[in-house]
Amino acid sequence: MEVTLNARLRLVTRGDDSGSSHAANRAVRDAFGRGILRNASIQVPGPAFDEAAEMLGGLDGLCLGLHATVTDEWNESRWGPVLGAGKVPSLVQPDGTFFKATQDLWRRKPDLDELLAELKAQLDRARSRGLRIAYMDEHMAFGWFTGLQDRLQAMAKAEGLVHGRGRLSPLPQVKGEFADPVERFLAQLEAAEVGKTYLLVLHPACDDEEMRGLTYGDRKPGEIARERDGDRRLFTDPRVLDYCSCRGVQLTRFTET
Repeated sequence: MEVTLNARLRLVTRGDDSGSSHAANRAVRDAFGRGILRNASIQVPGPAFDEAAEMLGGLDGLCLGLHATVTDEWNESRWGPVLGAGKVPSLVQPDGTFFKATQDLWRRKPDLDELLAELKAQLDRARSRGLRIAYMDEHMAFGWFTGLQDRLQAMAKAEGLVHGRGRLSPLPQVKGEFADPVERFLAQLEAAEVGKTYLLVLHPACDDEEMRGLTYGDRKPGEIARERDGDRRLFTDPRVLDYCSCRGVQLTRFTET
């Protein structure tokens, strides 16, 4: 579904964490094919990256981005750097996997040269699979690292990627009681400023056996699966599709910002 260029507002819809699991890959494909998702951020170190490249790489109209990743928050699904632990020792735990929390990595005082080298390797791997990576965003609190943002911006410019933390505004907050998250989202769209471009970031995944077995922190099995399946359903809800089509919401790719 696309809407008229005479838009009341523009909405950049981004789905994060494809490549992290089969459940995430399936949900991103569904949210694009049947819904309003137009941008998908891929975690190249993730265990389902190769599948993500197969499932998403050929989808005409889906804008792909590098979800720059140097942490792995999951308890059950552990992964490490594309370059290998030996080449970026300041980014990994003794077992060679990424730290679970940004705070733990920050306390380690990682070498920013190693961090940038890992991100370049992630980008190169994505491109080697034929993926047209158009933008770069960040997984989990890159703003903790002094001086890193300028270097990320320089990397993005050199690689021809759209990048920029805080360039786009989130939808306005709204008060009141709502029947479900979709109704709240529609109220946010209604409250949005005419002519402005907004960013919506969600983490779609399917509520399946794989996802129900994944946790992070002290979250219980099944909690994250339900939440992320809710993100998938928001992207594809008929009420959302109807509102965007009828009320002049221009679904926007990062390459169009």
